Amino acid sequence: MMIRTEYARLYMDSGLNHSSGYFEDADMSLDEAQLLKNAEIVRRCRIQPSNRVLDIGCGWGAAARLAAEEYGGKVTGLTLSPEHHAYAVETQKEIPEERRVDFRLQRWEDFTEPVDRIICVNAFETFEDKESFLPHCRGLLPDGGIMVMLTVTADRPMFRVVPRDRIIENGERAGFDVSVSDSLASHYTRTLEHFVANLKRNKTEAVALAGTAEYEKQVAHYTECAGFLRRGLNDMFEFTFTAR
Repeated sequence: MMIRTEYARLYMDSGLNHSSGYFEDADMSLDEAQLLKNAEIVRRCRIQPSNRVLDIGCGWGAAARLAAEEYGGKVTGLTLSPEHHAYAVETQKEIPEERRVDFRLQRWEDFTEPVDRIICVNAFETFEDKESFLPHCRGLLPDGGIMVMLTVTADRPMFRVVPRDRIIENGERAGFDVSVSDSLASHYTRTLEHFVANLKRNKTEAVALAGTAEYEKQVAHYTECAGFLRRGLNDMFEFTFTAR
């Protein structure tokens, strides 16, 4: 689903995160939840100044920018969207060179440079070759390197997502020690509810940009995904992989 930047602004947070936020309390806004999510994931990566950091599926670049600007990582962000890439590159123009993110239009399969840390936020679900992903990432990391991945899971074949236990097994087989959060499904459900509410509130602008059919398709899609999470058909977890 290709989402144009002008359209995304109508329903996402100000950082343009097309992923789940972390809602710490009932009064937290979508912006606050997305800032917390990015901060928690980057913190769990234990980034040290000058660590080489790879953000796979970086979208508009919010998490990558945080890793570079707040933690001093030497960050590369990968996206397949020319529009996301153009936006992310534009955000770097006023940033000092030592804090800039190297945003690239590149597939993860084609990235072979060594890194110290990897972030992957709600992008794994979209990958065609999920079986090769964790072994590929292990090959990029040194012993002790860390990867944090947030992803939707399902215990039975459903869309493009895979079971939690299969991800753990594949990670261990690839050479990682794996730790997993408790279920984060409620956080993604709330995020999707915000997306739907924001789209409905901005319906006139959304229809003008994308047309009625696309607007209705997106509202239905996010509503359905939230329903799957509520019914336990899907789940979401944060995985921390430590290379051994």
